[in-house]
Amino acid sequence: MINTIDTAANIPADFICLLDDLSVVNVSGEERIKYLQGQVTTDMTQLSAHEALLGCHCDFKGKTWNVFYALAHDESVLLVSHKESSAVSLPELKKYGVFAKVDFSEQTEQWACFGGQGPQLESAISELFGDVPFEHRQTFSNANGVVMALTSPNPRFMLILSKDGQAKLAAHSSFVFANSTLWEVLDIQAGLAQLSTVTSNEFVPQMMNLQAVEGINFSKGCYMGQEVVARTKFLGKNKRAAFILKASQAANVIAGDILEAPAGENWRRGGTVLRAASLGEECWLLAVVANDTEVNSQMRLKAHPDTVFTVQSLPYSLE
Repeated sequence: MINTIDTAANIPADFICLLDDLSVVNVSGEERIKYLQGQVTTDMTQLSAHEALLGCHCDFKGKTWNVFYALAHDESVLLVSHKESSAVSLPELKKYGVFAKVDFSEQTEQWACFGGQGPQLESAISELFGDVPFEHRQTFSNANGVVMALTSPNPRFMLILSKDGQAKLAAHSSFVFANSTLWEVLDIQAGLAQLSTVTSNEFVPQMMNLQAVEGINFSKGCYMGQEVVARTKFLGKNKRAAFILKASQAANVIAGDILEAPAGENWRRGGTVLRAASLGEECWLLAVVANDTEVNSQMRLKAHPDTVFTVQSLPYSLE
């Protein structure tokens, strides 16, 4: 078990970790795609056995309850997201389900989510699924569960495993196990938003760059919050975006913490932390800040003013 990694540059080429902060919701029923299509930002008709989707669930004001991956498995859709935002989102997502042939089931206890990278994991994936996905969000699915490939910031994999799949994975004693902080750092470096209890229902999707990572489909038609999301895009009203920040020291930061930006000789409120990961000698953040924030500019934690972060480049364009 890897206990300490000092910097992101030292994340090992081979590792696997348990992602025990993730929730798995099973959506079944013959109208599952049609129903979800009217609720979320992504085009659910594009979901297939070999391609996962990233999307958001919003309220009627366009504020995001949850950010999720949708994966096809058997005759169901698995929605994988943070446990806290899933708990906020699920009652809202189910609200109109009584009028459709769709069923929702919280199944986190029936699955285990893992993340990792490297040849050893690829070998195990090949045994579990008969092949290894390498295209971005490409998936394979069988009785062992689902595996999804991610390509940013480097090739890696998320596995959602059934009890059978977990038992087969456990047979690989040569794995390098690590803390899920490493996966969190990689997600932050990929510029991927995640919501928690305190940040759920606070931001429209574009404030978290979901349009830049194919999390919003602007031509799919009506869904909850669509009017606001579309207006934000076509009228250019959004003044905030998610940026990656790094401090050259470990820090105790949690979602919802406030950042301050320089304003002359003073400091003013600069943004809100979406997710954070602290290594031995670094702390990485993804935070919602002003969309004209410049790379290499600095911000500090309001609660700990001595902890200063530098804005990093995003791996994608916000244009």
